[in-house]
Amino acid sequence: MRRILAVSGSVALLATGALAGAMPAAAVDSFAFEMGRDWTLMPGEGLAELRPDSWYNEADGTLVYALSKKQLNDPAWAAGGVPAGLAVSLESGCKAAATAGVYLCDAHGDISYPEVSATATAAHGTTAYLGLAYAPSGTSVDKAVKEAQTAATYSEDGLHAARTITVKSAEHVAQNTLALNTPTLKAGDSVTQSITVHAVDAGHLSIMFGPSEGQRGWEESEADIRIDSVSRGDNTTCDHTLGSVAYGGEVRCDITPGDVTIDYTLTAGAKMAAWKVDASAVYEVYNWGTHNPETSSHFVIDSPYPVRPHHLLLARGKDGLLRYHHGTGSASQPFRDYEEIVGHGWNIYNQLTKLAPVTVQAGGGGLVGRDTSGVLWHYRTSGDWNTLAGRTKVGAGWNVYNKLAGVTDLTGDGRPDLLARDTSGVLWLYKGTGTNTAPFAVRTRVGGGWGGYNELTGSGDVTGDGRADLLARDTSGVLWLYKGTGTAASPFAARTRVGGGWSAYRSMSSPGDLTDDGRADLVVQDTSGVLWLYRATGSATAPYAARVKVTGAGDTSTISGYNTLL
Repeated sequence: MRRILAVSGSVALLATGALAGAMPAAAVDSFAFEMGRDWTLMPGEGLAELRPDSWYNEADGTLVYALSKKQLNDPAWAAGGVPAGLAVSLESGCKAAATAGVYLCDAHGDISYPEVSATATAAHGTTAYLGLAYAPSGTSVDKAVKEAQTAATYSEDGLHAARTITVKSAEHVAQNTLALNTPTLKAGDSVTQSITVHAVDAGHLSIMFGPSEGQRGWEESEADIRIDSVSRGDNTTCDHTLGSVAYGGEVRCDITPGDVTIDYTLTAGAKMAAWKVDASAVYEVYNWGTHNPETSSHFVIDSPYPVRPHHLLLARGKDGLLRYHHGTGSASQPFRDYEEIVGHGWNIYNQLTKLAPVTVQAGGGGLVGRDTSGVLWHYRTSGDWNTLAGRTKVGAGWNVYNKLAGVTDLTGDGRPDLLARDTSGVLWLYKGTGTNTAPFAVRTRVGGGWGGYNELTGSGDVTGDGRADLLARDTSGVLWLYKGTGTAASPFAARTRVGGGWSAYRSMSSPGDLTDDGRADLVVQDTSGVLWLYRATGSATAPYAARVKVTGAGDTSTISGYNTLL
């Protein structure tokens, strides 16, 4: 772009006074643009946005767009105008000139532009020729019109460009084919994969990588796959990005018609987990639309390390909103830097508990909430972005209990269970049934003497024996661990003391494994609203490591307003 550099240099000289008075003010306009590749449209679908891909410095003038049925080298403009089968729509700031096929668009800071679409009956091969020229404020727009009409005779200098808009049928574009070869990648090793393209048309090839369907999304820190090299064929130009596939690494190549095989080498980190990975390729003949040739291929990471589930921390605020924080599996930053709203109106419940950890894929045991009339309601997890499905009524009479606590699976049948303590201090077990219409079986008595606790928290498997455990805090602030036995008749072993000082926390929750070590961790909120993480150790005698302050999990003023962690 020599002209851009030269113009910028002139501006710099003017700023120093070296060229003061040497040229009119309009000539110092340093705006210049770059256009992308030609457009290809499918009949009845998609459009060509004629806006430049990028530009330098702020525009202050008029962009002239000229559309013709033939090459842009005829000053008489005999073929000027839009070919049959193509339609032009104009943004605000654009207007049609008196000359057929010419459109004048404001360019003042932002840029206005026409859009061209192909009608459903547009014939294969229909082509419009686009010329683009720029007229700075104070210069002749008529001159820029002539330049746009003859843009094919100008070089790509940042002020002129010539492109085509071509209609191609879906049947024709389908003749472009792709075939991926994706052998297994071993953790700590490299493998060469390849794609073979039979290109009938010129197009842009992209290959991207991600978790296969059914798996959760990966965090950037755990997607330790790198693209180390790309080798191309003779009719291929690649602008690939080497490096981590989580940080923009992808294969990108422009291909001209012919047959080509592109090899690329992937390397997996030594600690990469046993993911199933999709290599997804698309060959963009159409600039926009759904009928570009695509293919995908699956491969696995051969690794001894499992892909562990990630979990959500659910929290209700004083405002009645239920929110969640997306777990990352990282001990240093256990949650992503935002919170999401699940729903409104959750202050109608005076008891609220999750039944089991909720995964980032909206799986798990769901929630139960008791309203002020004593009715218990059940919310299943949705398995989608809604997180929770609509509530169903469990039954009335639950106001006989002053504490409800979901405890994952106490009985070893794979279903989440519920504990309920009555006002006399007796603890009852409601065994989960796995059905939505009647989620709990008839209660069974666990035992008396539980009235001395002001907090009961289902902790998941803290001790690493595969059984769900329970945390109980007494009125003096001592936290106790009840190790699960896996039997309904006697679900807990004798309690062991975790430690004192736990009255400093107004709420606590075990969202699940937050640190990718397979153990259920603990999140607490102190009386000032700060969140703390207690990482599980797997030891019944010392179940948690020293607490670590949770930072970067979202808006601190919102978090400080939570009154219930789930």
